[in-house]
Amino acid sequence: MPESKEKFWKIEHSKKGFEGNWIHVNLDDILLPDGSKIIFEAIEFQRHGTGVVAVNENGEVMLVQNYRYINDYYSWEVPAGTIPPGMDHADCIIEELEEEAGCTVDRKDLKYIGNYFPSIGSSNQIFHCYIARNVRRITETIDANEIIEARWFSRQEIIDMILKGVIKDGFSLYLLLRYLYLQD
Repeated sequence: MPESKEKFWKIEHSKKGFEGNWIHVNLDDILLPDGSKIIFEAIEFQRHGTGVVAVNENGEVMLVQNYRYINDYYSWEVPAGTIPPGMDHADCIIEELEEEAGCTVDRKDLKYIGNYFPSIGSSNQIFHCYIARNVRRITETIDANEIIEARWFSRQEIIDMILKGVIKDGFSLYLLLRYLYLQD
């Protein structure tokens, strides 16, 4: 880190290029350290996200399958979502687990493991990361508009899916690899 607290890139002017419900795109006039100027397109997310590696008493991990139309891909992912304004991210995890996977967890069994910048350098997006233990399936009913399937996977199945490139979602990969490494 530079000794100076002065910002490395200086924003001389910023204007909204696009304003949507989920994101804004800012067009920033940037002064670089060498004196040159660029226009930088910065994505400003309106909500942070949160996700969880949900583990049952048998050590299995709950994944949900989504269809990601932008990529035309059926994606296995950890339960995750965007945090509504004013909601605590742990409460959001509990809500997302039930909505996406039909699961519940006691708040005491949630462990915050930090945050993650999935698109550092181009957006302000932050994901808050959790591991949940003693997760229980309470219903087979899931959000049919969002989730295709929700099911438990063994540790080895998760490793195999990662190594074979089946799990392609960066946030899920980050969380699952942290979980596999942090086994306690």
